[in-house]
Amino acid sequence: MVLTARPHDLEPSPRRSKDASWELFDDQATIFEQRAGLPAHYCRDIANSVIEIGQVRAGDLIVEIGPGTGQIAQWLQQTSAYIGFDLSSGMLKESQRRLGHNAGSRSLIQADANRSWPLASGSARVIFSSRALHLLDHEHVAEEVFRIASEDGAALILGRVKRDRDSVRARMAREMIERLHQHGFEGRRGEKETQKLIESCCRRGAEDLGVADIARWRVSTSPRQSVESWRCLTGLAGIKVPAQSRNDILNEMEAWAEQELGGLDREIESEETYVLRSLRIPAVQERINSPNSDLM
Repeated sequence: MVLTARPHDLEPSPRRSKDASWELFDDQATIFEQRAGLPAHYCRDIANSVIEIGQVRAGDLIVEIGPGTGQIAQWLQQTSAYIGFDLSSGMLKESQRRLGHNAGSRSLIQADANRSWPLASGSARVIFSSRALHLLDHEHVAEEVFRIASEDGAALILGRVKRDRDSVRARMAREMIERLHQHGFEGRRGEKETQKLIESCCRRGAEDLGVADIARWRVSTSPRQSVESWRCLTGLAGIKVPAQSRNDILNEMEAWAEQELGGLDREIESEETYVLRSLRIPAVQERINSPNSDLM
């Protein structure tokens, strides 16, 4: 079932993001996997790696922020207690369809991760998110991670797709961010925002365990595929953009791709890698003794 967070869990964070809106994902929930889904046969490997890195034991809780359509959640919830929460009701419906209707030891909750998380303090062994936390206020996320982390330690695990810098998708994404800036909008740059979160957690005493490559595959993509996938959205780069501005930007992107990438329909092969960045959240006693304990 899909649960709605209790009203007192939805008080605004003092650092609430003004730009990102997960409601943007409602409009693309049913087509999300077509435009941005992971290769299905790697999702179990990703889930197993999360469980291994987090040293999950029987009865431990895995919390996933932004489970999307449940591609990874379907494997996480089979071996552990699981809670996933997302602002997008459309995404949660897709997750529920994949996870099935037996609640068991899993729950899907509609909640805004930029507000107080609907979870008890000290409850989570693993806090996991795939391609979502860069949309959130990094200081608020760090506070909530440390609040819900198990008293004897936990892991924050961040998943993302790493692309060749010269691939079609990477070049199109960089140009789109630049076009947004030219039109007066500030898109959210995933790697930059994620690094802010990591630094915020480390100031609170977390240990950065580095990056692990989990799966690698080759894709053949064209500029048109990127533009058409963006035309399905009501925003760009995680922020709301008025329809006229969005159309202008995407028309400019088409003209740029024709000139710089050899045509809208030119397909170029490249490699993509799914990586996990992991941080160890120390036990409560370690946090108390940390030089940065005043940040708790």
